[in-house]
Amino acid sequence: MTPLEQIVEKQRQLQLQFAVWMAAKKRQEVLTFRRANGDLVEHHPDGTEKVVQYAE
Repeated sequence: MTPLEQIVEKQRQLQLQFAVWMAAKKRQEVLTFRRANGDLVEHHPDGTEKVVQYAE
């Protein structure tokens, strides 16, 4: 495996681990994050989302 292939594989593994970690956090805590469209959103453990600030 070339060094570039190793880096790509490591990135893939880290993205999967992050997705699993984020899913667990969403079930336990209130998270605030920015969507791709720029809106600032609070995600609550019960699955509701509240837009804190709309994109300008």
